[in-house]
Amino acid sequence: MLFPTITFAVFLALVLAVHTLLLERPTAWKASMLVASYVFYGWWDWRFLSLIWVSTIVDFIAGRAIHATDDARLRRLWLCCSLGTNLGMLGFFKYADFFVDSFVELLAGLGVEASTGTLGFILPVGISFYTFQTMSYSIDIHRRVLEPTDRLLDFALFVGFFPQLVAGPIVRARDFLTQLATDDRAPIDTGLATKLILGGLFKKMVLADILGAELVDGVFANPGGATGLEVLLAIYGYAFQIYGDFSGYSDIAIGIALLLGFRFPMNFNQPYRALSLQDFWRRWHISLSSWLRDYLYIGLGGSRGGRGRTARNILATMLLGGLWHGAGWTFVLWGVIHGLGLVAERAIPGLLGGKSTLVGKAFRTLLTFHVVCAGWVFFRAVDLGRAVEVFEALGGSWTSAPAVDLGVFLLLLVGAATQVVSAGTGRSWWDRVTRLPVPLQAVGVTVAVLVFDLLGPSGVKPFLYFKF
Repeated sequence: MLFPTITFAVFLALVLAVHTLLLERPTAWKASMLVASYVFYGWWDWRFLSLIWVSTIVDFIAGRAIHATDDARLRRLWLCCSLGTNLGMLGFFKYADFFVDSFVELLAGLGVEASTGTLGFILPVGISFYTFQTMSYSIDIHRRVLEPTDRLLDFALFVGFFPQLVAGPIVRARDFLTQLATDDRAPIDTGLATKLILGGLFKKMVLADILGAELVDGVFANPGGATGLEVLLAIYGYAFQIYGDFSGYSDIAIGIALLLGFRFPMNFNQPYRALSLQDFWRRWHISLSSWLRDYLYIGLGGSRGGRGRTARNILATMLLGGLWHGAGWTFVLWGVIHGLGLVAERAIPGLLGGKSTLVGKAFRTLLTFHVVCAGWVFFRAVDLGRAVEVFEALGGSWTSAPAVDLGVFLLLLVGAATQVVSAGTGRSWWDRVTRLPVPLQAVGVTVAVLVFDLLGPSGVKPFLYFKF
């Protein structure tokens, strides 16, 4: 079920109606939201609900067992049970084909012929997100920074809550379960929620989908047929496409959560304003970058043990972060690029130049943005060969006018504006809108969605991060 569809609009209206009716009955409210979440996920393929149930039951039991004993060996055993189950499911469905194909290619390089025997597994939507979410629960209990819940219903709702289930943000148990324990489900700041939802729909339906359809997809499908300038614009276009698509989903998810009484942390903070790669990862997909820092980088030793080990830990974290996004060597290389950049920034202070002056900050921002864009080429390309073709096509003709219409140029400027113009905390104009009569607000929202639909390409494209 996709957010920008009539089906989801009807679903959300029903969920909000039930939410309003059951506000004073916490247990019934939780049960209804859990059923709604399973309907939302099962709408795509009900068979994969079984994976969510396995993750839920195993981690609920493991969390209680870890907390119940002081025996270090038993605690590690239960933690390994939790991590093994989640990583096993993730590895089986997401990486089995990748490793089989890579092994066959290795044999071919050694002169041994073998059939690929590709297994052809369907990747369950959202498995990368909810497995990381449940693993953080078990790890936090093992670290004694979280006590387990004794309510399976609460934990099941934490795992399956539909707004962020399939594409984040990755929510920590200590944040969600603490809010759930209050039994106060009154909507939080409906004005901000509506603003986030409408803004997210604009980013997805207009900015991301048009840039993808009118510029990015064609160039990346046939980079040799584009001029050098068209290729450069397509690379910039993909940077804003993936930002609009993914941050748009996060905004919608956070807005819906606000309507249902939950406050989730923001997942993006104008990432292309970053002054360095380290700054970029404080702004891009914040819930994942903080997860990798807290549970992988620190788990490997963090910055303890000298520069050599720190560099190793950074590279390992970013390489695995690349693999988390997809089973392919393009994602591995994308992670390596960011890892090497982060290591270089630590090893050579001031690598990107001074930052105290306006010119220095502009230089650092532009350089960081272009390093990120170089990485996006590998992230977007179907394989390493296509990525090389894109870079080679940058050397094509720069004298011919690009076959890009004015609307696409304007969208590129809009994408740039989202990174420069701060939304700020003041919302006086929006507050006035939210004080209008509810029917008038509803009409305004409906008109806005219809305008977005008219501006965007025909059909509804799945969110890019569904495949990760």
